[in-house]
Amino acid sequence: MPTYEYEKSDGDCEICPGRFAVIQSLDEPELKHCPTCGLNVRKVVSQVQVKTATDTSADNAAKRGLTTYRKAGEGTWEKIAGQGVDVIQGTSEQIKAANQKKKKTLDLG
Repeated sequence: MPTYEYEKSDGDCEICPGRFAVIQSLDEPELKHCPTCGLNVRKVVSQVQVKTATDTSADNAAKRGLTTYRKAGEGTWEKIAGQGVDVIQGTSEQIKAANQKKKKTLDLG
């Protein structure tokens, strides 16, 4: 879950520091009041750290202990790198259930 930073919007508080961080899920509404003193707060932009992989190949993943599979057919996945079983095969019931999952639609009307 992401960490969001807030600061007082009505000035400084004698009880709390100027900024504080809260761990919240993406679907939670942002805070309007400080949980300690009750003063109004606003969400502020804070520092973000993102690390991206430079080599995402299957062989590099295998060197790091991961197994990579490729879809070979409906309900069938074949290993292309790493340790593990050579083939993952879903049962007919699993394939049927996966095909019956409703797709999310967007109503533009």
